[in-house]
Amino acid sequence: MKNLLVGNGINIQFDHFNYTTQAIVLRILEELASPDFPTNIIVDEPILLKHYIGKLFLFARKAIDGAFNSSTTCTAEKVALVDFIERYKDKKNSLRITDIGFEDYYLIHDLVCHKYGITNPEQYTVRESLKMAYLYSIYNHGKLNLLHRLYSDSFKEFLEKFDNIFSTNYDSSIESAIGKNVYHIHGHFDKMSEVYNPESFRNHMHDAPLSGISIDHGFSYLYSTALSTYCGDYKQYQIKQHILANDAIEKFANGYLSDTAVKANVDSWETDSNYLVVNLSNAIKLKIANPDLRFQEDYPIKELSEISGRLIILGLSPYNDYHLFNIIDDADLDQCIYYFFCSTERDKVESIFPKLNASGKLKFESVQEVWRSL
Repeated sequence: MKNLLVGNGINIQFDHFNYTTQAIVLRILEELASPDFPTNIIVDEPILLKHYIGKLFLFARKAIDGAFNSSTTCTAEKVALVDFIERYKDKKNSLRITDIGFEDYYLIHDLVCHKYGITNPEQYTVRESLKMAYLYSIYNHGKLNLLHRLYSDSFKEFLEKFDNIFSTNYDSSIESAIGKNVYHIHGHFDKMSEVYNPESFRNHMHDAPLSGISIDHGFSYLYSTALSTYCGDYKQYQIKQHILANDAIEKFANGYLSDTAVKANVDSWETDSNYLVVNLSNAIKLKIANPDLRFQEDYPIKELSEISGRLIILGLSPYNDYHLFNIIDDADLDQCIYYFFCSTERDKVESIFPKLNASGKLKFESVQEVWRSL
């Protein structure tokens, strides 16, 4: 089988500016002052978010000097902070607000909240506003989905050769270019998240999160399955949570129908003081009454883990998405070809694919050479 995994590098290749880190962050700051900015969805007072991003930039500089080393609350944050410092420490003196990847700003936000005692719901609400502003910028008024118009015929022919195409991007340009299905590992702007889908299992529950929320369908991509966070472990958790939830609910439902002790326990949970336990009871009984109900499984991680044969990785940074690299390193591959942007990436790639590298299955090719041929 021939498999392809692509990242934002292909968007940058065909539009050299608008989808770079700098352009995305700059567009966020500019759009916050736009009269048609969706304040009804993202933030009532955009100027507050603009000022906050500026403060996060100042905190980011302090983070490089170790100011938040004692503010991490879990291993994932510790790892993310070490990685953040490593990537930016040599640039600190010339660092601009647009040089920092926007997902890195989520990390700084969480660390600031830990340091100064800001907790949920405020911590979550502000992070969601940051995330939606980021997605709004990436979507770029729909221009992102038109990038396929810039694809060369040779690039389309290149894409056609693959049996499976995986993407960490949210757009539908590859589908539009060649008419093939693409597995969007981190979600897709064209698919509504379960929280906002009125027909979803989650919205059949008694505390339906959509209740009282008005969806603005002019900005449907902001309610999509697009994942955005600073940590691969967090992405993996979000990717797998519905798969695990479906498995658990199925087992509970079967137990409820076949075991009187399980039935008694689940019935008693309906009046528990913990609302999560109450919700679990509600979900189990919904499943029994509606066997076809399932939580949406939006992220094709299973399909990625089952690849075999040959994999080409194109336009994907080796400094992000370690959860995907672990899956690939464990896959039944004959060969993995990583197209590197600069030679300094090679050592990093070898470290994130230790099994493939040790077995001699990891190969490298220059992405500049590839793009010249496409």
